[in-house]
Amino acid sequence: MAKKVTDIELRGIINSEITNALGYMGGNLSSQRKKSLEYYMGEPLGTEIDGRSQVVSTDVADTIETILPNLLRVFTSSEKVVKCEPVKVEDVKLAEQVTNYINYIFNKDNDGFSVLYTWFKDALLEKNGIVKVYWDESESVEQETYQNLSDDEYRLLIEDDDVEVVQEESFEDETAKAQLEVVKAMAIKTGEIMPEMPIPMMHNCIIKRTNGSGKVKIENIPPEEFLIQRSAKTIEDANFVAHRVSKTRSELVEMGFDQKIIDDLPTSNEILLNDERLQRYSDIDQTPFNDSPDKSTEEIELFECYIRVDTDGDGIAELRKVTVAGAGGYTILENMACDNMPFCSITPIPMPHRFYGRSVSELVEDVQLVKSTVMRQLLDNMYLTNNNRVAIMDGMVNLDDLLTSRPGGVVRTKQPPSQVMMPMQNQTISQQAFPLLEYLDTVRESRTGVTRYNQGLDSDSLNKTATGVNALMSQSQMRMELIARVFAETGIKDLFKKIFELTCKYQDKERIVELNNEFVPVRPTEWRNRYNITISVGLGTGSSDQQVVIMNGILERQLQAFQLQGGQEYPMVSLKNIYNTLSKIVENAGLKNVDNYFVNPDMGKSMVQPPQPPAPTPIEKIEFTRIASEEKRKNAQLELELKELKSRNAGMLLDQEIRMKELELKYNAQIDTQQMRADADLNKILVSESIKDFRNTNDKSQMLQNQIESLNEQPGTGKTPKGISPIEQS
Repeated sequence: MAKKVTDIELRGIINSEITNALGYMGGNLSSQRKKSLEYYMGEPLGTEIDGRSQVVSTDVADTIETILPNLLRVFTSSEKVVKCEPVKVEDVKLAEQVTNYINYIFNKDNDGFSVLYTWFKDALLEKNGIVKVYWDESESVEQETYQNLSDDEYRLLIEDDDVEVVQEESFEDETAKAQLEVVKAMAIKTGEIMPEMPIPMMHNCIIKRTNGSGKVKIENIPPEEFLIQRSAKTIEDANFVAHRVSKTRSELVEMGFDQKIIDDLPTSNEILLNDERLQRYSDIDQTPFNDSPDKSTEEIELFECYIRVDTDGDGIAELRKVTVAGAGGYTILENMACDNMPFCSITPIPMPHRFYGRSVSELVEDVQLVKSTVMRQLLDNMYLTNNNRVAIMDGMVNLDDLLTSRPGGVVRTKQPPSQVMMPMQNQTISQQAFPLLEYLDTVRESRTGVTRYNQGLDSDSLNKTATGVNALMSQSQMRMELIARVFAETGIKDLFKKIFELTCKYQDKERIVELNNEFVPVRPTEWRNRYNITISVGLGTGSSDQQVVIMNGILERQLQAFQLQGGQEYPMVSLKNIYNTLSKIVENAGLKNVDNYFVNPDMGKSMVQPPQPPAPTPIEKIEFTRIASEEKRKNAQLELELKELKSRNAGMLLDQEIRMKELELKYNAQIDTQQMRADADLNKILVSESIKDFRNTNDKSQMLQNQIESLNEQPGTGKTPKGISPIEQS
């Protein structure tokens, strides 16, 4: 039977996995990524000669910076990066809300564009891009200042459990006070009696708001901080994955770890002095580490490990999150069970059966090297051609005059110049160099799909016909669409699935957010146990410009069919069909909000509102308030009378029941028939009269009820006019 893994054994397993993981302690992977950074930054090649050309071509940077905007446009041209498609009919509305909310989390709660930009660039430059997505429970305290709040506004503000009032100041509303004085003066002049009305109060306050409900956090991980098992093909099938990061002692204590343990941990700047990280800062005066003498800011090496290990001895390895810190002998700070690994990876050129793919930089680095060499030789040749060397007869030419080359300069000779000086002819290489450079550009284009046409350049390419240009553009578009599809089906889809699962699992409070230009409540708890929603990343065919042309053609045909229908919605084209086409045109034009340009027919019908009455003047508001108070008093009096009538009716009914019981007893006692008949006739008369009285009373009660309702419904006689707040009414 398997035994439980002790902490000492677990520490040994973690230590072994870290040491053997890909990305730890340099190696070929780290060297390749450092080399890619050097080429992207245009660093010297290491073959430079003093006095000769040292120019470096920038093919790697040019290629990546051309591909990146095209990829970002695919995923950011619309506010919805992904769409949730329901599997069942009953999940259609749910899928729409999930679509809107997870895109809201990505774009609003997190900076979605920055996440994609860094993620894509890491992948294009350094093989794989890594993001970390997790539920962040950390609290943040923000101080907010509010001025001129009404009583209702102030009360709603302080009723929030997350709000603490730091400072508050109350004062009378001077505007309302002045208006009341005017009304009182008018009432005195007309002889009317005005009820006492309190002056509304205003409030200035400073509050502290604690934001600690938790949210989904998306974080870009530098490639050198990510470790993975060497034999892993994907993150999900890996037995070991880790995030290696440097934290200060203060940050570790804030994360909730024991301060005594943190104070005893050894310091380390190993991760900060990594070759890749140093290369990233090579062109600026910035150090990647903190050199403060304060002990609380000393750097500690931290590994957040996700490992499959049998800790309970049942023979089955479970996924656990184990956090260790300290260089060398790692100290376990946290050990807990978890559901999945919070990492998502993308690569532009996946390699089958292994985790790390190839970067676009790798495809262009040798081209940049050869182009740099050719460009240096060409420039050196042109320099020597423009500044020819001269053969002279020793002692017959003044060397100082010869070496000082300036316009109008004089060279002194002891013999005729033709006899003592002879220019050395240099052969130019431009005829061979320029075709070679053209060929190298062609090689780069065929490898990456980045042509001079989609770079916006007018080149002297051999193929400049319309057909040829379209062919090149189509081929280029296919290469970029392939990269976009790989990103979408691997990392993007995984990322949004994790966002969905984290939201369902941890967000247990209702949240009101603005979705589709309206505020709606979102309750992810209703999504639990309903994981039958597939996430799709929509990528169109052809470029955006091509899609606009196609959609314009479809729109033209739709309008023709709509005219043939005589402007009716059916049978071929509806307004909704036309709106969908217009939406696609706006989307492919790079504009996000379709509602700024066209109104959805479904929403437009519900948006038609009757004309609103004009807002009342301040004097009218106060007069309405006075009338409302008077009618409120009348309503209370009528309701009291109604209550008395209902009580009287109940008593009369009780009396009739008692009388009927007495009759029944007389009948059961078999009293004399004649007397019984007489009594019966008498009681029938009495019952009939009682019923009449009851009906009259009931009719009067109903009349009073109708009178109350009529008073509440008549404008100007109890109904609060538009524009009057509850405070003004009271």
